[in-house]
Amino acid sequence: MLTTWDKALFDLINGGAGQWPAVDAAARLLVNDYLLPSTLAFLLVWIWLRSASPRGRSVDTGIVINAVVAQFAANMVLKLVNLAYFRPRPFDPDPTVHLLFYRPWDSSCPSNPAAFGFAIATAIYLGDRRLGKAALVVAAIWALARVFSGVHYPLDVAAGAALGGGMAYWVSQRSAAAAWLRERLYHLLQKGLVA
Repeated sequence: MLTTWDKALFDLINGGAGQWPAVDAAARLLVNDYLLPSTLAFLLVWIWLRSASPRGRSVDTGIVINAVVAQFAANMVLKLVNLAYFRPRPFDPDPTVHLLFYRPWDSSCPSNPAAFGFAIATAIYLGDRRLGKAALVVAAIWALARVFSGVHYPLDVAAGAALGGGMAYWVSQRSAAAAWLRERLYHLLQKGLVA
């Protein structure tokens, strides 16, 4: 049932690919591994450098540390999941998929880009709601572009988003170990005069 719904939604979204050259060009720009991840990275750098007050720098450095630790932890969990479960990409069983991107070889589910994007975006959101909303939009556009371009099913990006967002929430709000690590990293950065 769930896979039937997932495939039907994929067909609906990916069915628009190959119809309009301008939309395909935009999708190719958005789906790649550079533009939107770099946008999230630049947002983190800006957050890290924006405040002049010691209190503001402490808060902002905490946001950046949370984002980096969350995306690292989410990707570690994702790799473990991929060792136990492999889902073929949409274009593997169906040669009629409109593929606008190169053919990734790793498991389709959970989506690594969605886990990465939503880990960073959620960590930003939990520290700064206004910037976090923008970061979540960037992560959502990246995830949707992956489906439109034929490299992920909708369930893949939903699972990646849940993994990344959940990890960011855990790191930012719930984990004593992550709080301890955040504090240690912050002090190391202060000693290096970068926090």
